[in-house]
Amino acid sequence: MALEQEIEGELLHMNWDDPIEQVEGKVIVLPMTDTSLEKSHTAYTSDYYGVIDNDEAGNRYLGKLAETGAAGYVITPHPNEPDESGFVIVSYTLPIGGTGVDGEAAKAFRDGEMIVIEPYLEEIPYIEYVQQGEGDEEIVIMSRLDASWKGDHVLSSVSGSSVLYHLLEKRDGVKTDATIRYVFLNGSGFGEEASDDYLAQLKERQPSLKTILQLDAMGTGDDPLYIRTIGMKRHSFLETEPFEALDVTILGSSSLDSYGEADLPLAVLSDSRLAVYDLHTEYDNLDRLSNEVMEEQVEWLKQWLITQ
Repeated sequence: MALEQEIEGELLHMNWDDPIEQVEGKVIVLPMTDTSLEKSHTAYTSDYYGVIDNDEAGNRYLGKLAETGAAGYVITPHPNEPDESGFVIVSYTLPIGGTGVDGEAAKAFRDGEMIVIEPYLEEIPYIEYVQQGEGDEEIVIMSRLDASWKGDHVLSSVSGSSVLYHLLEKRDGVKTDATIRYVFLNGSGFGEEASDDYLAQLKERQPSLKTILQLDAMGTGDDPLYIRTIGMKRHSFLETEPFEALDVTILGSSSLDSYGEADLPLAVLSDSRLAVYDLHTEYDNLDRLSNEVMEEQVEWLKQWLITQ
């Protein structure tokens, strides 16, 4: 649970079925729910439309705390997993901030004490390599090079970043009309902080953007290459080779929503419709990837960039 805003208030321990009274301005301390513990192995797995399967009862209670003026919440570890950090699976629309803590931190909490919880800020939001073109247009190719608390990060990070890295090698010294920017998004989770930071840089520079392409699950060989866009929008570059031959499907709620709001020509390239269900599971491993398939995808992207 990443914090966007600072949380400050007086600590108050409660249970999920307690009546909600006199909580205004207080940070509510709650134990991790049974439901969240049961769903912990798929905590960040989305359905087809990109929706997290959250703890619905917990969300309703936290929503009521927000309505009554609580300043935020803290989740302590489940008694069956005391060595883990507490969390509750929440909806991204929940109008109250919160986070989980480990057992040692939880022991230090005393009702009536004041607490300030500040957001963690990434120090290195992204890494960018630039091949300067002769014209004014720019192409941005991104991948996530991030970490997560569970899984091997193969489907969400390693596959796309590996293809991007080898593409960069293949393109070394090759001149194009468009400037090509190769961007590795760092950070935790799905690189949202990094992608938002990079978007801010784009807005500040206001380049003439031809394409923004994020490499998602690549190299699996599960499916032929296909494109996902916000609202299944067909950007102009998707009508040209080699993209015109690819299927276009919907990109559900993701860390790239802000690019759609900025009306930028964003598409996500993938070759696995199953990968979103397999993130952070036993299927999220290096055996899932094929060197042959990844080499073909590097070549596919290389041939596209030659024409730019």
